[in-house]
Amino acid sequence: MRRLTLVMLLLGIAVGAMAQTPFNGRITRSDGKGVKARISVVGKDKHTTSDGKGRFGLTDVEADDALEIVVKRDTLRVALEGRRSIDVVWDMGGSEYVAEESEDLMNYGYGYVKRRESTDYSSGISGDRLRATGAMGLVEAIQMCYPGLRYINGELCLRTQNTINGSSAVLVLCDGMEIRPELVSIYDVKSVEIIKGSNMYGFRGVNGVVLITTMNGADAMKRER
Repeated sequence: MRRLTLVMLLLGIAVGAMAQTPFNGRITRSDGKGVKARISVVGKDKHTTSDGKGRFGLTDVEADDALEIVVKRDTLRVALEGRRSIDVVWDMGGSEYVAEESEDLMNYGYGYVKRRESTDYSSGISGDRLRATGAMGLVEAIQMCYPGLRYINGELCLRTQNTINGSSAVLVLCDGMEIRPELVSIYDVKSVEIIKGSNMYGFRGVNGVVLITTMNGADAMKRER
């Protein structure tokens, strides 16, 4: 029994290590020049950009994932099909490309690029959509449109556990001013944007940020029409 437990533990550690393995990629033209592109994992809130040499990095990429590569108006979708790295040669303007796994790219590890995927996730919700929920309050409406946001002990939270600063509350800004969301009338809201794990707002934004924009006079007149 102890031997079986040990084997299962070692297997779990191995699987965990695989999940944390960095995924490195490169996009070049047939002449060897790097391609600057936006790369996203299809169906997931994970994206990054390649640098001037076409290099990019992701983490926690799964074997059956697919990447969407966008360069201006050209879009290419590449299924990973179990590859642990990807070296893409693509001349924009067509659907033909070559994609191969590269042992060299895998060996670079996390040091391959300085910046990997974006840690920010932005979800925009219009005021009309919030009001269409039928909720009387803004907090309830936001939760109905974004189930991942919770109201705990009088605070909006994207995470259930406390963080290093003792709180899991998100930073709530209304027209640039910090405010309690329940004080904002749902009928005055033009839009709400939810950002997960943003570094743009300093230490206060590590738990996420809720940006509330209210309607100005012109917006209110349009709505009345």
